[in-house]
Amino acid sequence: MRSMGLVLLAAGVVASSMVPGIAAAPPFDVERELAARFGFSAAEVEQVGAGKVVVRTLPTQESTEIAVFGAVRIPDDKEKLVYWIRDIEAFRNGAELGLSRKLSSPPTIDDFAGLALDSSELGALQKCQPGDCGLRLGEQAIASFRTGVDWTAADAGQKANLVARRLMLEYAEAYLRGGDEALGATVNEKKPRLVVEDFRALIRGATNLNDLANPLATYLRDFPKTPLTGVEQLLYWAKGGVGPEPLVTLHHLVIYREPGGSIYVADKQVYSSRYTDASLLVLWLGAPADGKGYYLLAGVRGRSRLLGGLGARVLRGRIEEESRKYTGIYLDWIRKSLVPTD
Repeated sequence: MRSMGLVLLAAGVVASSMVPGIAAAPPFDVERELAARFGFSAAEVEQVGAGKVVVRTLPTQESTEIAVFGAVRIPDDKEKLVYWIRDIEAFRNGAELGLSRKLSSPPTIDDFAGLALDSSELGALQKCQPGDCGLRLGEQAIASFRTGVDWTAADAGQKANLVARRLMLEYAEAYLRGGDEALGATVNEKKPRLVVEDFRALIRGATNLNDLANPLATYLRDFPKTPLTGVEQLLYWAKGGVGPEPLVTLHHLVIYREPGGSIYVADKQVYSSRYTDASLLVLWLGAPADGKGYYLLAGVRGRSRLLGGLGARVLRGRIEEESRKYTGIYLDWIRKSLVPTD
């Protein structure tokens, strides 16, 4: 499951009043939507209903985006999966997704005590400057490493880790305070990129999420400005061996219970040190018509400037293939973990 992190390249407790003007969603007919909205054949719909995983790539309007969708039916109580995901450290450990830690409320520097940069990350930081950096950083972060670390000293790695932990804490605090708008811009390339623009573009292109769970889409896009009833949330950071180089990520995990009984789990990437400019994994857990077990639908959407341009076609094809593959592995792993007698 370690390679499941590639899926995110394709593209992870507050309770208050309902968003004004947004009506409750009508009952969701899974079989009908799989066929009409996602293009599943009658045979594929039947396979999903029988507990088989079916995954497909969805079209995107921008070359820098990739979207993948998968579905499976699980003969179990959906609350067991919600309980497991809520313990995000145990869930990701079971999926072999590397180290992860849930942040306190409010976050503290101790939450990042286990965060350590490896030699490739330290090497990239030594050469990092605005407009040319191997890691996705803002101008202030780059300056913090340049002024806070003597790269010729024996303790350079230790000092760099301390700077990284402090910056991640500040990033988490800024996000909780002002959402994506408070995260500024990354300046690792010549043209700075505002974090808020990438995620808003991602949500704008996620037409299925907007159509089927508009309150959740709005909440994720406008956080923390727009309240939503039935939401619990947490932040966590992760460090894994995804892709050819390691990366550090910060995530906003949201569990949303619709009035009709369906449950959405959204894992929004708030920050990634490499590869992705924005990504979102959404799980939908809903009852089938016969009320037995539940359907688990997974949508993954991500943006990366690495996928843009004619020269990136081969890379895009490879990432799409890997994303389909590991979305299937992910769903099948969840199903088998919850129903081990299969």
